[in-house]
Amino acid sequence: MIEGFEDGAWLVELAPLSDRDLVPQAVSSVLGVREAPGTTLLDSLVAHLEARECLLVLDNCEHLVETCAELAATLLRSCPNLRILATSREALRMPGEMLFAVPSLSLSDPRHLQEEEDLIGYEAARLFVERARAVRHDFALTERNAMAVAQICYRLDGIPLAIELAAARTRVLSAEQIDARLADSFALLSGGGRTAMPHHRTLRATMEWSYELLSSEERILFRRLSVFAGGFALEAAEAVGVIDGPECADVLELLVSLVDKSLVLVAERGGEARYRLLETVRQYGLEKLEVSGEAGEVRSRHATWFVALAEEAEPHLKGHLQVAWLQRLEIEHDNLRVALSWSLERGEAELGLTLGGFGGVLVSARTPGRGAEVAGSGAGERRSLGIGPGQGARPGGLDSVGTGRL
Repeated sequence: MIEGFEDGAWLVELAPLSDRDLVPQAVSSVLGVREAPGTTLLDSLVAHLEARECLLVLDNCEHLVETCAELAATLLRSCPNLRILATSREALRMPGEMLFAVPSLSLSDPRHLQEEEDLIGYEAARLFVERARAVRHDFALTERNAMAVAQICYRLDGIPLAIELAAARTRVLSAEQIDARLADSFALLSGGGRTAMPHHRTLRATMEWSYELLSSEERILFRRLSVFAGGFALEAAEAVGVIDGPECADVLELLVSLVDKSLVLVAERGGEARYRLLETVRQYGLEKLEVSGEAGEVRSRHATWFVALAEEAEPHLKGHLQVAWLQRLEIEHDNLRVALSWSLERGEAELGLTLGGFGGVLVSARTPGRGAEVAGSGAGERRSLGIGPGQGARPGGLDSVGTGRL
């Protein structure tokens, strides 16, 4: 890329700056431009760049995004051969801007791992091994630790910083021990390099950096969306994430903003947009939700929403729409499981029975011929809720859905 620019490429690192007024100074310092007498620094930058063919890289714009957008627009209007590459967790939103999303590293699904040789073909695993060898020269991917390495990369969503921090722990822990301790990834993944930017030294610092850049309404919605497991649809976000009773469009606007700021991912599935948080991001959101004191209310909304979905699905589970509804429930399997777990913890008998019944239906649909296991599961749920045999059964409802029909 650099060879295509006669006057070179110039990197401006903006992460250390907190004052928006210092952005033009940072650019001029890198380019070696001084403010000419009788002109502004911006005019001097334009004069320096207007006849040059070069690439200007503005790195880490997210905390100064408006200033960076204004500066880029001014320079591009006056400098026809200038190209600007901006890295940011949020788009600059200016005319002519082209967005390139930087995906997580490719990673294997541990459930389908065959041999350790297969694992090294994935970017996440290669990065882990490379960084592990940097702190422990004899580290090697073996048949014994391959599954642990695959689990680490998978649980960290292929995020390069998280994988690098985890690999650094191989200096004192085995891959198996690192995997076992990832339940508290924010405590484990610390101790980044001394020369790294402060918000890149620990996983928690990285998340704090992103969280602090959100508006108060965005923070509220982000926290509430963390109750979803495995993704969610817009309607569910509007029901669970509602903020002081706003119109649905308000939740949509905030959700779009979280997508723009790379905290929420979106993909189309079955003709519908599905949203999700990376698991490490979700874990941070759950921490913030607990601290906020609103976890109980939000989890109750979540469970209530999925009970309503289950009740809507119920009459269709024996008709011609059975397959379509089972597919929809399968998509929401993780949310149904989380809602059931919360209902059991809180002793919410009615919610638990409804959700537990659907858990049995999904197990049966996934593995035909296991009706006895499903029945046992339902009995266990009743005992957990303190309900005896014969109580809580719903005529014509889930208890009458035969596994043979699935």
